[in-house]
Amino acid sequence: MQIVTTDVVVVGGGAAGCYAALELSKKKIDAVMVCKGLVGKSGASLFAGNLVLGGGLLGNTLEQARNTAEFLVKYHNQFLIDQNWARRCGQWIEKVYYPELEEAGLYFRRDDDGNVVTNPGKIRSVAANVQGNSGVPFMDLRRKQVMKAGIRRLEETAVTSLLRREDGSVCGVFAVNCLTGNFVVILARAVVLATGYSDRLYSRSTGTREMSGDGIAMAWRAGASLVNMEMQWWHTNDVAHPPAWQRVQIYPNPVLGSEHSARMVNSAGEEFFNQQVDDPLAFAPYTIQLKALVKQVRAGKARYEGGYFAGFDHIDPGEIDAHTTYGKPFYQLGLDPGRELLETAVTAHYRQGGILVDNTSMRSSVAGLYVAGGVGGHSNGLIALATFDGKTVADGIAADIDKLRSGDAPEAQIAFERQRIESMLSATGEGLAPVAVKEQIRRVMWEKAGVEKNLANLTAALDELQRIRLSVLPRMRIRNKTRVANYEWLDAVDVYNMIDAAELIIHSSIERRESRGPFIRTDFPETDNENWLAANILIKTDNGFRFEQSPYQLPFYQPGFVRRDNMAVTW
Repeated sequence: MQIVTTDVVVVGGGAAGCYAALELSKKKIDAVMVCKGLVGKSGASLFAGNLVLGGGLLGNTLEQARNTAEFLVKYHNQFLIDQNWARRCGQWIEKVYYPELEEAGLYFRRDDDGNVVTNPGKIRSVAANVQGNSGVPFMDLRRKQVMKAGIRRLEETAVTSLLRREDGSVCGVFAVNCLTGNFVVILARAVVLATGYSDRLYSRSTGTREMSGDGIAMAWRAGASLVNMEMQWWHTNDVAHPPAWQRVQIYPNPVLGSEHSARMVNSAGEEFFNQQVDDPLAFAPYTIQLKALVKQVRAGKARYEGGYFAGFDHIDPGEIDAHTTYGKPFYQLGLDPGRELLETAVTAHYRQGGILVDNTSMRSSVAGLYVAGGVGGHSNGLIALATFDGKTVADGIAADIDKLRSGDAPEAQIAFERQRIESMLSATGEGLAPVAVKEQIRRVMWEKAGVEKNLANLTAALDELQRIRLSVLPRMRIRNKTRVANYEWLDAVDVYNMIDAAELIIHSSIERRESRGPFIRTDFPETDNENWLAANILIKTDNGFRFEQSPYQLPFYQPGFVRRDNMAVTW
């Protein structure tokens, strides 16, 4: 077993983790990055489609700057956000983030005259190279920066547990190298969880295989509080078939450099959503699209797993090909995007909730444990916001570093975790393969805790997960007994994190007794700003958990109503 010592362990290699490590390096604080996949090559950041402009960037007017701020607070977070944090973040994005990216050589798409191409509307975006693929060059840049800075990386290495001192503070992590099968213990003064979203908990998801709720599950087991875990966002227009293409989107948001966007058509051939008709200012595209689809599903003209269609048959294909990747699935299937539509379906996109933090420092409720990016619960999505978290967490650790003790090896915990992980590999007898158990969990989440949910279904989901935990997990068996590159073993580790995270999501969904944005409860159809414009905080106790509420302050933007049918709310 390898023992590594450092000042800070950064778990995750996306936008938040990379920037945290880079900023720590600038502050002369030693960091080791541990990534379940490859740094910059997995997770949500890789799939960023475009980059939202803020402030006065690229000719943004004062009105457009205000629109972007309103978009972040109202339409992107349904007011479940610290508006003062949002303002600080917006100012940093304008003054630091984009200038840094251009200086580092990230190419923004330009027209023949050399002008940066944006989409029309009140909320403007740019693309790194092409729309739909901005995350790839962005994360390639971050990977190169990490390597150039000489930051130590443990890649293809899965963290399985947070290690704690006797006082409960976090002092490092236990991990397994997925390629060699060897165990690694990294001892540190602080741990930064930057594991991204937990999207791979559903039958259909935009997330890569790494996104199995690891950060949520490990933080909870270490005693960290969670917030708004019920707030899941969805894509409405990802390709329905084959399953491997479920992250390929027929993007219904405004197209870069065009006055058009994809249209959505139900099983009866009726158009039911067109961005330029239904939401031409593009304030709330994802939630508006989802609510339009919900109405079609309720009318029997679509299903969440398919039965409706999307495409660009009303647009000159040249507009799509010029600045986007959206024609690619049509061409790969031998279809003409100017004449034909593709069957589409819903996928879980990213989670708005996560680990509760002090967003001025990114400290969690557990000493020594910090959080950055999508695994946090203070903001929803956008690669720039995750990057700002990386900056903030580095600043927070730098302010705390003299108070943070070096990590000591908690031998009993290390021995326990080693035995737990080894036992998954050594168990014999008949039983389900880990991947089959994963599919059972995902099916429960999709069918009973998906887009539309109610108390009866959520309670049934908990019963199903309890059955899996008690009857299926003890009989889960790994067929491949080698330690080298054994991803079936990693699947088994994932299963325990998935079921923990799934149960926490369901409990939080039961607790929020309203509908808000993409969170839709048929038994509580109204958005209730009197009782639920609040953080839904989940706190671990000695015998289980309890909930608390913390109302959000509204210094800049307010909802404008007390209660309203969520399906009639534009955000």
